[in-house]
Amino acid sequence: MSAGHDDTLARFRAWKSLADEGSSALLEATEGVAEPTAQLVSALRKTWPAEQVAAALELARGRVKAREKFPDQPAIWCDVAGIEQATSADVASWKARRFKDLGSDQVLDLCCGIGGDAMALNQTAEVLGVDLDPLRTWMTAQNAGCAVETADILEVPVDDAIVHLDPARREETSGRRTWQLDSYRPPWDTLVDLISRTRAAACKLGPGIPLPLEGAPSESELEFIQEGGRLVQAVLWTGAFAEGGALRRATMLPSGESLVGSVEPIPQDDDGVLDSGMYLLEPRVALERSGLIGHAVQGLPSTAYEVAPGLGLMVAEQPSSNTWFIDWPILAVLPLRERPLKSWLREHDGGIVVMRTRGRAVDVDQWARALRGKGSTEYVIFAVRLGVQTRAIVCQSLA
Repeated sequence: MSAGHDDTLARFRAWKSLADEGSSALLEATEGVAEPTAQLVSALRKTWPAEQVAAALELARGRVKAREKFPDQPAIWCDVAGIEQATSADVASWKARRFKDLGSDQVLDLCCGIGGDAMALNQTAEVLGVDLDPLRTWMTAQNAGCAVETADILEVPVDDAIVHLDPARREETSGRRTWQLDSYRPPWDTLVDLISRTRAAACKLGPGIPLPLEGAPSESELEFIQEGGRLVQAVLWTGAFAEGGALRRATMLPSGESLVGSVEPIPQDDDGVLDSGMYLLEPRVALERSGLIGHAVQGLPSTAYEVAPGLGLMVAEQPSSNTWFIDWPILAVLPLRERPLKSWLREHDGGIVVMRTRGRAVDVDQWARALRGKGSTEYVIFAVRLGVQTRAIVCQSLA
């Protein structure tokens, strides 16, 4: 038996001991400790074994980090790495609705981690959580109250099963998150083979995956989910979950707004006007990442076209009045130079300036500091490249 295996079992035993009634005093002593001091560690080790103290402090740090993802579960069992990889309660609940709508009464949660998804899935189905790490399966059992199995997911029968799958998305050597599909564990081609044998599958992917998604089943849907304005997850829905064809979906949480369609060209106009009095339409991050901008603009009240090819920003004569876009009233379009911008801002009571950019056209922090004035009005300025030129689109702040 390898030393690594022995270490894994020792860590597992230390964590499991924290659930014993006799460890309540240790949990109380470490509760809420995000950054333990050497003095605290030394004091704790006088009463409890070092391995148990280490586990309790890791649990405390994990629970501090868990407050944002699981605000209603202060006693969740998690370590730092586990909570960082876990699906939040809101996102898990959103995904679980599709399992419920499918009428699934049994679900395999493969690579279950600490049970972020299993907690939501187990509300309406009988869940079996599977993970190679015994500590992870134990955490899932504690958090979700479902059956668990410590095993290699590639050895679990999945034929005709309904599956949720969360492959590891970190490099083995550095531990850093990766967007490269071949660095997933299991790797991408193995995952595709696995999900092709299921009746329905939801495969959790990183939102930065390369597009188009090579090798994905032809009948599938790729959903991009944003939570609180931040892109947090991509999910590949296959089998009975897919609605036909190669579709994309954009979802905003916590509102639950969702848009599904196919990737269509974004309207362009080489002779289009970009001037004050118009509106800059900034797509929500899930909409842009999903490639559904061209689909979304079709129902807008006025014609919208992209400011420049590949920029992702739209311009229109009227506001979109659509939740998939942020409507920025354009006040001026100026050369992207400090002198004319400062002059305009002085004349218009400029104070705080929020700089935005696409394609890293400028250092936004440097420009925001340079342009900040003594006035009381806040402005938002988009620094963009229009062909060989750069322009500053000055917009009314919506704050």
